Amino acid sequence: MIKDLVFTDMGEIIIKLLLGQLVIIAVVWTGMAFFFSEMAEPSKVIFYLVTSWMLLLIAIIIKTWLKNRKS
Repeated sequence: MIKDLVFTDMGEIIIKLLLGQLVIIAVVWTGMAFFFSEMAEPSKVIFYLVTSWMLLLIAIIIKTWLKNRKS
């Protein structure tokens, strides 16, 4: 019983941290997307890296949410 409570709380904390990071990355990505046409090549590489990181975060959030939902 106590283990279930600990894992549930830990799962919620992890989801909140991941969502917080996703929001911050989304704000940065939106700002970068606004100026995409003015970016030089190195800036576009950074934009693609931020995009990849954001997609990875979305996948991890979905995986964590599904895992917590099943347990």
